[in-house]
Amino acid sequence: MSEPATNEPSRVSRIFPTVRPLQRYFAQRADPLTNLFLVLPLFIVYHVGVVSQVRVGPDGRYQWVGNGVDFLTGTALSLAHGNVLVYAAGAVVVTLVLTALILWARKRSGVHPRLFVPLLVESTAYAVLVAGTIGYVVDALGLGALDGEGFGAQVISSCGAGLHEELVFRMGLFHGSAWLASRRVQRPWTAWVVAGLVTSALFSAVHYLGPLGDRFSMASFAFRFFLGAVLAVIYRYRGFAVAAWTHTLYDVLYFLLKRL
Repeated sequence: MSEPATNEPSRVSRIFPTVRPLQRYFAQRADPLTNLFLVLPLFIVYHVGVVSQVRVGPDGRYQWVGNGVDFLTGTALSLAHGNVLVYAAGAVVVTLVLTALILWARKRSGVHPRLFVPLLVESTAYAVLVAGTIGYVVDALGLGALDGEGFGAQVISSCGAGLHEELVFRMGLFHGSAWLASRRVQRPWTAWVVAGLVTSALFSAVHYLGPLGDRFSMASFAFRFFLGAVLAVIYRYRGFAVAAWTHTLYDVLYFLLKRL
C-alpha cells in the first residue's frame, strides 16, 4: 500500500531551508483587491504627474503630452473639457475609492505592505532580464516620442504605461478573451496561447496609432510583440501587479540607461 500524503516540506526545502519562503511566495497568486493595493502607487504617481505636467495649448485648453498609447488620459481630459481641476478631482475620487477597497480587503485577506518588497524584487528581475535579452534592440529603436522628454515626464509616463496598458491589454483583452474561449475548446491552454499571440500583436500595433505614434518598422513591431508576449506570460502566472510593475520598471530602466 502507498503511504498517505503528508504536508512535510519538499526534499529541496529540507536540504536548503532558505528556499522555503521563496517556494511559499511563488506558490501564491494575489487576489484582485491585493493587486489593486500593489499597483496603487503607480496610479497615484501617474495621475499626480499628469496634473503637474499638463500644458496649455494654443486654444487655451490643457493638454497632456504622453506616448502614442496614452489614450486613457486624453479621454479623461476630454471628459473634463480640458479643465485640470476637474481631472484632478476625478483622480482623487478614484484614489479614495481604491483606498477604501484596499482597507476593506486588508481585513479579509493577507494584504500587507511587506508584499511590496518581494514584488519589486521580482518585477525588477524580470525587467532586467528582458532588457538584457533584447536591450540592444531597444537602444536602437527607442520608445518613441518620449525619448525627447525630461526624465520626470518619462517616469510618469512609464507608470501610466505599466498600469493602463497592462489593465487594457493583459487583464482586459488577454485574460478576458482567453477565459471566454477556454470554456468552448477541449484544450483550454490553446485559448491562452492564441489570446496571448493576438493581444501581443494588438499591443505592438497600437504604438503606431495617433499623432504621437511611432513610424512603423518590422523590427520595432517584432520587439514590441515579443515584449507583449513576455508580459502576457508574467500576467498569466504571476498576476496583474507583477506584470504592471515589470512593464513600468522596464520603461524606467530604459530611460535611465539612455541618460548614462
